[in-house]
Amino acid sequence: MNIRVAIAALAACFSACAGPALRPSIAPPAPARDALLVLPGFGYGRDDDKAFRAISRASSADGVDLYVASYLTRSGLDPSRDKLARFIRDNRLGRYERLHVFAFIAGGWTVNPLAEAGALPNLASITYDRSPYQERAPRIAAASLPLRAWLRFGSTVFDIAGTPYTPLRAEGVKVALMVESMPTDFIRRHEAKARQYGPVDFRCDGFVQRYDDCLYLAMDHDDVYARFAELWPELIAFIRTGRFTDAANRTPPAGDPLARKATK
Repeated sequence: MNIRVAIAALAACFSACAGPALRPSIAPPAPARDALLVLPGFGYGRDDDKAFRAISRASSADGVDLYVASYLTRSGLDPSRDKLARFIRDNRLGRYERLHVFAFIAGGWTVNPLAEAGALPNLASITYDRSPYQERAPRIAAASLPLRAWLRFGSTVFDIAGTPYTPLRAEGVKVALMVESMPTDFIRRHEAKARQYGPVDFRCDGFVQRYDDCLYLAMDHDDVYARFAELWPELIAFIRTGRFTDAANRTPPAGDPLARKATK
């Protein structure tokens, strides 16, 4: 069976959180039965496509077509959701037998209502990148750096800052959590503000999202972009079986990682 690997990204309306626009490759007629749609968020930079390209051969060998969508706009969460829906239609992701999603933080806020509304009828699994630290970043930016946040991200960061997470409840979809266990430099710089939002809860059950499996990454949010290829063995295991491997770290971090000095 011919396998097509397509990495597609739309040009974003703001450069700070969108990587370069990449055209899907043209391939022989029959696509794979599975597609993986990656939904980057505010941390997606111009060089981060290298990490996604790094797994293109691995995903191809595993029979999975890879798509990376640039969908966030300056106009707000609803227009970003509309843009994502157009990406799904334009790339005919409905033709696959099974669609899998990897959602960075803003991606979860964007895609869940679409999935609940039935816009992804072939959705088979979704893996969320979650962080009790980084999920505070939009609120910190909106409250402490409003002008800078608006200039860089537009209305969307304020929408996410003010919108509670809406969990995915769709039946028949396997759900996984990959939890970042380290704070970014941004969170460290704004540690006092981050702590104002309450205790940091690393428990998988603390993310208000049902899940079939959950692991912990010894990474911060920036690491997940830069080292995304390292996630592939666990991600493909979940796509295939609905579980991470036995080697996955399922133990939450001990103590308070934010209190530790950065080692980078």
